[in-house]
Parts: sequence; structure tokens; C-alpha cells
Amino acid sequence: MSQTFDALKEKISNADMGEAKEIITQVKQAYDDGKIDENEKNELMDLAKSKIGGGGLGGLF
Repeated sequence: MSQTFDALKEKISNADMGEAKEIITQVKQAYDDGKIDENEKNELMDLAKSKIGGGGLGGLF
């Protein structure tokens, strides 16, 4: 696992709902930049979505 993955996971763990939405953008950017792989991206997105509350957001992510 990459240092970027660990840092983002830590951010999500300590984030509130508003911060989690912002971190999702950072996760997507890290993936686009090649700093995390697809599995890491998916894990972080799932974690962030669960932090936000998941269900009611539909296809937003």
C-alpha cells in the first residue's frame, strides 16, 4: 500500500461528512495521478461513502 493511500485513509477516518466529500475529490485525483491503484481507490471511496452515509446519494460517485 502506498503512502498516499495511508494518508487518505487516515484523513477519511478522522473526517466529518463535509470533509469526506472533499476527500473523495482527493482520492479521484490521486488515482488519476497514479499515486494509488484501482483497488486502493475503491476501498477509499467505499470508506468515504460510508462516512457520508452512503445510501441517499445515488450515482453521485
